[in-house]
Amino acid sequence: MKLLSAPWVVPVVAPPVREGAVLLDDDGRVVVVGTRADVMAHVPQGTDEDRGQGALLPGLVNAHTHLELSVLSGRVAGGQGLVAWATNVPREASALGEGQRQAAALRAARAARDSGAAAVGDVGNSLLAIDAIAQAGLQGIFFHEILGSREARTGDALADAAAERKSMTSASPWSDRLGYTLAPHAPYSASPELLSRIFAAAARTPHPTSIHLAEDPDELALLKDGTGRWAPILEAMGVPAGSRTPRLGPVAYLASLGAFTGPSPPLLVHMVHADAGDRALARRHGATVVLCGRSNLHIGGRLPDLHALLADGLALAIGTDSLASAPDLSLWGEVAVLAAHAPDLSPEIWLRAATAGGAAALGLEALGALAPGKRPGVLDVALGDLDAPLPSLVRTPNPRLRWMASA
Repeated sequence: MKLLSAPWVVPVVAPPVREGAVLLDDDGRVVVVGTRADVMAHVPQGTDEDRGQGALLPGLVNAHTHLELSVLSGRVAGGQGLVAWATNVPREASALGEGQRQAAALRAARAARDSGAAAVGDVGNSLLAIDAIAQAGLQGIFFHEILGSREARTGDALADAAAERKSMTSASPWSDRLGYTLAPHAPYSASPELLSRIFAAAARTPHPTSIHLAEDPDELALLKDGTGRWAPILEAMGVPAGSRTPRLGPVAYLASLGAFTGPSPPLLVHMVHADAGDRALARRHGATVVLCGRSNLHIGGRLPDLHALLADGLALAIGTDSLASAPDLSLWGEVAVLAAHAPDLSPEIWLRAATAGGAAALGLEALGALAPGKRPGVLDVALGDLDAPLPSLVRTPNPRLRWMASA
C-alpha cells in the first residue's frame, strides 16, 4: 500500500479535506480518503508516506481533443468565425508530412499528460494519434470522426473506417485503456442518412459518441432555413441545397436522427449558440455539454451561456479542443478562462467538470474522483493560497504539479 498526504485533499465528490490523506492499494486504487489522522487508522505498519506540497486531486479528464491537428499549433488564425477557420485547416495541413503530424501528436499527448490529464476523448479523421495516446500513458475514448466527404469518396464511410481500423498492425496499441467508437463531425458535414447510420453504429458499442454542435451561427442558419456561409460551400461540393436543412434546432435534429437512443448519450461539444430549447432537450436526454472555452474565443470570440447551462441542469465536462485553436492542451488553462468569465460561480463547478464530469461523460468509471474503489491517478498541485485551495486551483492556468500515482 501507499500513503499520500498533503495540506489539502480535494476528492471532487466530497468537500476539500484540510491535512488530508489518501491510502492506495498496490494497484493504485483508493482504499480510504479523509483527514490524515483518520486515514492513519487504516494504514498497515511500515507503509511508506509520500507528502505532497499543495492539494491532492484525481487526474484530469480532457473530454475533447484533436491530437492529429497538433501540428497546426499557431498556424490557423481565428476571429472570423468557424467557416473561415475550418476552411483554413486543410489548407495549412496539406503542406505538412505524416512524420511531422505524428511527432506533433506525440509531443502534444505527452504535454497533456504532464499537465495532469489522465485520459482524453480524442477525435480523429484518421488513426494517426492512436500511438501517441498510448505512448504518453493516457487512456480514454477514441472517436473515429466520419464526414460526408468520406462517404462520397468511398461509397461507404463506415465500411471504409472499419477497414482503416483493421489495417492497424497487431502491434498497434488498442487495449482496454482506449475505447473506440465512430463519431459524426457536425450536423452540416454529413447527410442525415449518414448521421443516422453513425449514431446507430455507435449505439452498438459500450461507449458514447461525440459531435460538435451549435458551435457557430452559420450552422444554425443552415439547419433552420438553408442560409449562412455553409450553404454555398456545400453546394460547391455537390451537396443538394436543402438536404441538410431539417428546419429544426441542432439538438432536436440529433434527436430526430436517433442520436439519443443508445445506452449513453453523445457528448455535445461547444453548444456556444444553444438556446433554451436546445438546453432543455439535452437535459432531458441526459447529455453532457463539453466546454472548450479558449477554442471558442479564438474562433468566434464568445463562450456559451455558462449560467444558462447550469441553471438548466446540464452536466458539464471540459476539453481543450486542438492546438489549431487553443494555445496548449492544459485543462488548467480552460478552467482559468471559465472561472474568469463567471467569477460568481463556484470553483467547484469547474474542478468537477475537469475531472468527474469528463469521466462520467466518457464512461470512465475508475477515473475522476478520489473515492474508494477508483483508480484515478493522484496529482499534487501547488497552491498559491493554502487558505483558499479551490479558488487558487481555478485561477492558475499553469500550476506546478507532479503525478504521485498513475491512473
